[in-house]
Amino acid sequence: MLLDELCREITSIARGIRVVSAGAGVRYTFVVTASSGRKFLGMAYTPIEDLTHGDSEAMLEAYEALREGRDPCLLAESPYPLVKSLLVAYLNSSTAHVYEPPSNAVGVDVLDVMRFSEQDVVAVVGYIGPVIKGLAGRVKEIIVLERNPRRRGQALPDVSAPRALKRATKVIVTGATLVNDTIDLVLGHSTNAEAIALVGATASLHPEPLFRRGVSVVAGFRVSPSNIEEVIKALTLGGGTGEVYRYGYKYTVTRRSST
Repeated sequence: MLLDELCREITSIARGIRVVSAGAGVRYTFVVTASSGRKFLGMAYTPIEDLTHGDSEAMLEAYEALREGRDPCLLAESPYPLVKSLLVAYLNSSTAHVYEPPSNAVGVDVLDVMRFSEQDVVAVVGYIGPVIKGLAGRVKEIIVLERNPRRRGQALPDVSAPRALKRATKVIVTGATLVNDTIDLVLGHSTNAEAIALVGATASLHPEPLFRRGVSVVAGFRVSPSNIEEVIKALTLGGGTGEVYRYGYKYTVTRRSST
């Protein structure tokens, strides 16, 4: 599966990474890693809609495994969503040690990179408010899929993905699909899409494995090392991207700009 592929590739190039701290807020889980005197914080969506009583104990065990330097890719097999969130946050943090987005990708919005027309049917996987608002009036149809019933509103449930995605000419996918292991399903049913974007703080992974699996645009977020403590405070107090995006920078990488 894609998460396993990402983990194997990122850990193969990000060697000597030490886990400093981790935590799970109601919006995002985070991991801080250190290597060669540098520290980076990685974030991943906290899937509160899928958590069970076993998640907290499983996450503690997973955290200890990361601290002890055991194979992080074993965590991809965990049935507990919070463990997957911890793993993706770890991979995002590790990516920051070995991958620097091109200068022409920094500050670029994903909607400015993808070319839309009035004939496009755009599927947005995950209720991403700014993206949906930015697409309004620019395309023929917007299909929104959302897993969390509390955030769904007028969107379709994610079980509608197989039929809905086949109609889409462009697909914009939340990075949370890496945490809940639905990314493979999304990519597998987006065969008619001209372009697929993976977006959000959770999507801040080394882009090359994603490009090889059919993703054409990766839009992530990098926390500034000097602001790690401020971000930890914001996340542990229940903050989300609105509270932490001022402490770093967004970037959008395409297959063309990554080389």
